[in-house]
Amino acid sequence: MMELKSFKKLFLMTKVINSQFELSDILQVFVDAIASEITQADLVGFFLKQPDGTFIGYKGNKMSIDITELLIDPQKDSFVRDILERRASDYIGDTSIDERIDDDKKLLMKIQSILGIPVIVNDAVFGVVFVHDFGKPMNLTREQIEVTEAFVNMVSVAIHNIQMFENTKNLVDKQQLLLDATKALSKSLSVREVLKTCFHYMKRATGSDEVGIHLYNEKDRTIEPYHISSVSVTEEEWKNRHREEIKLSIDKDKLFYEVVTEKKAVAISDVYADPRPDHRACEMFNIKSLLIIPLVAKDRVFGDVVIPTMHKCREYEQGEIEFCQSIADVTATALANAIHTENLDYSVNVRSMELQQANFKLEGLVKELEYLNELKSDFIATLSHELRTPITAVKGTVDILRKEVLGKLNDSQLDLLETAGKSIERLLNQVNELLDFAKMENGKFELTYSEFDFEEMIREATHIVDSLINKKKLELAVEIHADAGKTMRADRERILQILLNLLSNSIKFTPQRGKITIKAYMEAGGMTIEVIDTGIGIPMEKQKNIFTKFYQVNNQINGTGLGLAISKQLIEMHGGKISFESTEGEGSIFKFTVMK
Repeated sequence: MMELKSFKKLFLMTKVINSQFELSDILQVFVDAIASEITQADLVGFFLKQPDGTFIGYKGNKMSIDITELLIDPQKDSFVRDILERRASDYIGDTSIDERIDDDKKLLMKIQSILGIPVIVNDAVFGVVFVHDFGKPMNLTREQIEVTEAFVNMVSVAIHNIQMFENTKNLVDKQQLLLDATKALSKSLSVREVLKTCFHYMKRATGSDEVGIHLYNEKDRTIEPYHISSVSVTEEEWKNRHREEIKLSIDKDKLFYEVVTEKKAVAISDVYADPRPDHRACEMFNIKSLLIIPLVAKDRVFGDVVIPTMHKCREYEQGEIEFCQSIADVTATALANAIHTENLDYSVNVRSMELQQANFKLEGLVKELEYLNELKSDFIATLSHELRTPITAVKGTVDILRKEVLGKLNDSQLDLLETAGKSIERLLNQVNELLDFAKMENGKFELTYSEFDFEEMIREATHIVDSLINKKKLELAVEIHADAGKTMRADRERILQILLNLLSNSIKFTPQRGKITIKAYMEAGGMTIEVIDTGIGIPMEKQKNIFTKFYQVNNQINGTGLGLAISKQLIEMHGGKISFESTEGEGSIFKFTVMK
């Protein structure tokens, strides 16, 4: 019985992992599964490793003790220390004989036996799982321990995937933000426009509401306030205090002197523990931490960007500092160009030099963006391959259960399995779309040509979507012109994929009792197929992006946003073309042509 329950919980956990990238949800399913289905233990706790080497409670099954208040120090607990050193699970069947566990924890939770398993992610300890009862021994079997270890390995894979997804998503987000900032700054012609654009994108990069920009007066060697966004002080008050009370001069202020003379960013996590900042000014604005980034172009400092943290101290990550510096570098180049444009006394040679430097930097940025785009494609391909295997396994398992191989099921259970089967099928289709996209991006996608009956292919497509058509009570008509002939030469499966994609979109966006028509005819020496619907149509402002990768007209409808983009590439690989016409509220016509 335990084996069947474990299997069901494994299915549930796999479904959670494949449906969302939320660590908290995954770990909650994990500890509940171990506690209720595998070990029947009073306590299953997941402890996260901290920077100082200790482990703090993060997730536990329902119990009287708040696990988040528990802290484990390996220096005081030789049982935990042994687990970490051996990087393997350990089981104490009787704590009265094996006294390695910390006495305080043993007494607090009345531990008589305990199982500990390290969670290894990317060859590093990410956390530790502990299983035990209160006031009684567990008497775990070898099978229970092995199943628990298997669940821990699954969690390790899930955490690894989450980290990969988050890291790549951050890279892609930064790539896009840097590209947007570069484009916006290249269009900013005046000093005021450049600095305000910098201000806008620096806020987005840091997520901070507290961002200020100073200009450097090289002649007077002073730092002058220019613009600020703050929830703590108004811009007028900020400027007045600088003029009347602070008066920043690099000859008197050690921090700004270092930023200006060394032309590098400075991050200070605790301003009062550092002698360089003006402590009186920091106290005046309630500043606890500071990040200052110089605006430097052609070895000249034009000013700086200040990102303070109010009320509490914070650490600045190196990646965050470098990314902010990238935006500042592009800003400085744009700022230099704007100054030269406004100042007619500068020579043509100086202007050309600045533009050349800007182009070099932009070329470097483009190469970096192209590299990040390759990383994105590689990540999608790797993740899709990693996901397809467990998804296929889960799909096979659900099919076995639906056929009642393991026993008779009631109607409610069959309904749940039907829902799960459809969700798995949809997820598998989305993974396949991602794989196709990755292959196309890497130039590894190949077509398989053959001679086939296109009328039979259209009948197959209509048969596949028949249940969806009936569910919405839609009318589906097929019109094949006499001049179309019977056969065509192309990659049959990919033409079928394109047709199904267009039909699925029409079904999604056509209200009940609407009509969908498929037309096939010869045009300009090629076979043309049209899918016409009486749906809601596509808004004019969204039509230009309809074939853009990852773009969705309606974000409320699930999907990858790759279907039309992949269809367009497949048609073009056949030497054909795809187009559409749409009127909002009346419907759409999607048409593609393949040379016969």
